[in-house]
Amino acid sequence: MSPALVREIVDLRLPDLALWAPGPHMLTPAVRRVLQTYQTTYSHRSAAFKACYQKAADLLREVFHIPPGFTPLIFGHTGSYNWEMVAANTPRNCTTLGMDIGAFSKKWAQVFQSRGRQIDVLKANWGEGISDQTWADAISKSYGLALLTHNETSTGVMLPIQEMCDAVRRISPQTLIAIDAVSIAGAANTPIKTLRPDYYFWSLQKDFACPTIGSVMVVSDRAFDMAANTPERGYVLDLIEWCARAETAQTPMTVADLTLQCLIARLEEMKREGDQRFKRHRNLAAMHREWAAAHGLRLIAQPGYESLTVSAIRLPRHISGSDFVAKARALLNVQLGAGYGETVARAFRIAAMGHTSERDMQRVLEGLSLLLANWSQLE
Repeated sequence: MSPALVREIVDLRLPDLALWAPGPHMLTPAVRRVLQTYQTTYSHRSAAFKACYQKAADLLREVFHIPPGFTPLIFGHTGSYNWEMVAANTPRNCTTLGMDIGAFSKKWAQVFQSRGRQIDVLKANWGEGISDQTWADAISKSYGLALLTHNETSTGVMLPIQEMCDAVRRISPQTLIAIDAVSIAGAANTPIKTLRPDYYFWSLQKDFACPTIGSVMVVSDRAFDMAANTPERGYVLDLIEWCARAETAQTPMTVADLTLQCLIARLEEMKREGDQRFKRHRNLAAMHREWAAAHGLRLIAQPGYESLTVSAIRLPRHISGSDFVAKARALLNVQLGAGYGETVARAFRIAAMGHTSERDMQRVLEGLSLLLANWSQLE
């Protein structure tokens, strides 16, 4: 590299490694403080644990506008367990509609198939969403359960989840709605009181910017009613057991108070930022799109389906996703993600989660522009 290019890169390099892959994401200041000061001082059956659990549950209700008739449950497992939890708590003969708009939505449908469940799958090419008419036509078949992926992490496709839930209630109101919000919960303004899903779940390591130590699922009363009439729910995945324990601010098996303390710290951060966090995420996502357009690059997501938290951007043919990600980490001190699945060699993914600032994003994007413009020197 020329001395001038070295100086430019050094000026734009972040002082600390920024974990901006789609997840896990870099920790926020409040979460880091919890980890730095944490000590085990009480057992998971103590009054102190119950108080901690109740505080986390109350904050979830406040931040996500959870109305009566819906219960937030806090787990010590990651969000992928909750794919199977939905399956374990619905009858085997419950007609189910899934979707395949990328790697993770496809895996959720496969979980149902692996349990011997009959499931119809709406498929779209990578980067495409599901149109209003396609969704209305599918849901008109009166399924017992519909599986929706709000944000497809592999492609950066975001679906209009509120409109899709409204369509279900209008066309097939008896259909239960399950939403995987793993990589967007907290970033999108989707209050439970208006969304009114039967299952809404996410992991804590993405926009919640906690370690990979847990997940949350908000469950409706009618989902609990269905679970109560479903045999062979098991133990770890039994929603009825989790609900019964949650009523006393407890859990069936140990959920670490560290998980609860990190969750509380992050929710309190969200409260302090208020609705500004939704604007910040919109601005960050717009910066991704504007940067790509300025360099003649395209997102994998088609117009109208671009995510608020994950942008998957196609690279020029002479640059591979893994090489671009490696150079960004080595030179700019930012960890991006390569493409996923069929796009692994042709794209990179950049997240805008947690407390990512517009200032830092602008700095990194300027650095990525330098990499593109000087790729032959870097090789």
